[in-house]
Amino acid sequence: MNLYAAYGSNLNKAQMQKRCPKSKPYGAIILDEFRLVFKGVADIEKNKRYKIFLGIYKISQECEIALDGYEEFPNIYKKYYFNYVMNGKKQKFMYYAMNKSFDYAVPSKKYFNVIKKGFNDWGFDINNLIKSGLHSIEKNSSNGYKSANWYDQNFITKDFLNTSK
Repeated sequence: MNLYAAYGSNLNKAQMQKRCPKSKPYGAIILDEFRLVFKGVADIEKNKRYKIFLGIYKISQECEIALDGYEEFPNIYKKYYFNYVMNGKKQKFMYYAMNKSFDYAVPSKKYFNVIKKGFNDWGFDINNLIKSGLHSIEKNSSNGYKSANWYDQNFITKDFLNTSK
């Protein structure tokens, strides 16, 4: 079993269970110097002033193959690894991050709500998700990824985020 660090729609435990029935929630960590951003869909990027909440799953090889398909690896997302001390021991975690050809762009309300449910599933502070949504509105380039799974024209707005708290 490998350890997978989720930060976007895969935080939603019901969705993750459908994608990867053999996955098991393992715990949660806060990773310093990274932030959650939206480029139409969720991405993670280095930034010394931020931290990101990660839901950790134990996954099988079959789960990783299913995630590769969902994340459109290696075309849209790439795999990365980091070491982190969790449960008293140094462990290796895998995560996906978007390739650099996409810019900041707002997500759909449907997609945002799936991630919001995931934040609630893990007990994460929803204000961090809302800040990431506001960032996507302020920096929106309209050159984000338009995922067949999540793209529609019903995008988040500041009013929507204000009622999401």
